[in-house]
Amino acid sequence: MSQVDGPATTPEDVREAQERAAQEAAHVIALDSAQRATELAKGDEFASALRQCKRLIWTAAMFSGGVNILFLASPIYLTEVYNRVIPSGSIPTLVSLSIGLVLALGTMAIFDAVRGRILIRAAARLDRILAHRVFQAIIELSATNGAVARNANMLRDLDQFRSALAGQGAQFFFDVPWMPLFLIVLFLINPMLGMVGLAGAVTLLVMAIVNNRLTRDSGEVAQAAATRSYRFTDAVARYAGPVRAMGMEDALAIHWHIDRETMMRRQAEGSDRGADMGSSIKFLRLVLQSAMIGIGGYLVIENAMLPASIFAANVLLGRALAPLEVAVTGWRTIGSAVSAGKRVQKSLSQAPARDTKVELPKRDVAIHLEKVSFTPPGARQPALRGIDLDIAAGEVIGVVGPSGAGKTCLARMLVAVSSPSQGLCTIGGIEGRHWTPENLAKTVGYLPQTVGLFPGTIRQNIARFTKASDEEVVEAASRANVHDMIMALPDGYETQIDEGGSSLSGGQRQRIGLARAMFGSPRLLVLDEPNAHLDADGEEALAAALSTLKSEGSTIVLIAHRLNPIAHVDRVLVMCKGELQLDGPRARVFRKVKTELVRSIAREPVEAV
Repeated sequence: MSQVDGPATTPEDVREAQERAAQEAAHVIALDSAQRATELAKGDEFASALRQCKRLIWTAAMFSGGVNILFLASPIYLTEVYNRVIPSGSIPTLVSLSIGLVLALGTMAIFDAVRGRILIRAAARLDRILAHRVFQAIIELSATNGAVARNANMLRDLDQFRSALAGQGAQFFFDVPWMPLFLIVLFLINPMLGMVGLAGAVTLLVMAIVNNRLTRDSGEVAQAAATRSYRFTDAVARYAGPVRAMGMEDALAIHWHIDRETMMRRQAEGSDRGADMGSSIKFLRLVLQSAMIGIGGYLVIENAMLPASIFAANVLLGRALAPLEVAVTGWRTIGSAVSAGKRVQKSLSQAPARDTKVELPKRDVAIHLEKVSFTPPGARQPALRGIDLDIAAGEVIGVVGPSGAGKTCLARMLVAVSSPSQGLCTIGGIEGRHWTPENLAKTVGYLPQTVGLFPGTIRQNIARFTKASDEEVVEAASRANVHDMIMALPDGYETQIDEGGSSLSGGQRQRIGLARAMFGSPRLLVLDEPNAHLDADGEEALAAALSTLKSEGSTIVLIAHRLNPIAHVDRVLVMCKGELQLDGPRARVFRKVKTELVRSIAREPVEAV
């Protein structure tokens, strides 16, 4: 039996397709990195990306010119048939004119299709240039601005602009410059017909402007309400367990309906006005066409032009007004796409690409903070206040303090997630904002309080989605004492996990996150509450892993709420209300602070070490 060719459906074929896609993505990212300095020198990345598509856009404009010029074949054919063929009764002339018309219209259709294909490729090129940078900017803005920017709206904006560039709306910009050509031909047929066409064009242009002003406010309010509604829905879905367990569905639904109703009401207002304007446009177009026929008939009666010119003028009028009709009816789509492009442009300027290419010494990651203060986005009070701190390369320290002391903010500062609002923070002698993803990947291991696993396999998550060897992955898992747990799963390291790792228990997620942090023997390891879900064996494995990394010269920062988990560190920092209250060797600090709870630090001032 012969094998039937078909789409790749076997696991091997799917894996090969994924590998090819990964190689293509890596190639694009490499090109992006190579061109980053040049793009930054140009300033505006969005405008620069459009300039790189300029050749394709100009080519599409040339084909658009061909489409509009060839359209004149139809009115010319009408005129010639009425003025030459019918009076003479010449069949050969009719056949010749018909063949010429078919050739012209066929060429016009080909030009139109080529123009569409070129615009599709221009949009794809724009996406290839900007998509990686938009992805980087989403991460950057989400890390610095918190939950306010923690979504993929910028990627949706890029897709909206790209779709508009490849769609019918973009053709409006290519056809509008050719409107004067058809109006000029109308004036050449008869000035009165030209005036009718010009009046119609001006009227439609005014209607487009009025339509935009009438629907703009409603559209913006509806868009903002829709964004809030979707964001709230995502949050409810993410925490569906507590919502269901505590019977919060109805109360949350009431809150959700506020934005939902606002969106629906405003969209209805805009749609009503758009429908009214659409009906007005149809009425105006019919009036103009009727006026063209009526005025043409009058001119024929007065012997001012030939009868065939009536039909030719009607065709030319329709073509001249077609771009403006698209503008009036699709103005919101065009305007939304332009606004989306401006938002992408603004976001990219707020998260510029990092172009520092500094290769750090393999075992030299000292940390220096000088008068560092940090106020989280949207907060009124700073989370860190005037922090002065030096951590030597290879040092292992513990940071303790009550809830809200600023420990997590300090951890995020140490791994270049956040930048100081005031002061200076350097990692290995370089400010955090200058660290590139390449250097961070080779240098930093970070375990946040919320682990944050990604859709994929356990192996991919531990390897940070790099092309790592099995030995490296197993080594990291073994250090975190999670290897046996992983092997007990049905698919082992190839076990698929969903967003956030919700299919795993809290302890499993944390231990996999710990293995990810320890992957590659990082030179700087920052662990925020790493023992929150670990049992006794897990804590022993954690202590052993920290000892190994310390012997290798790694700088280790261990954040904890209680003092017990950090009994093996060399130096302890005690934080309270965003300030450093104690800093010294472990034994001396332990004598100052009771080992049960650090919360007592918040109640009473402590003696300096």
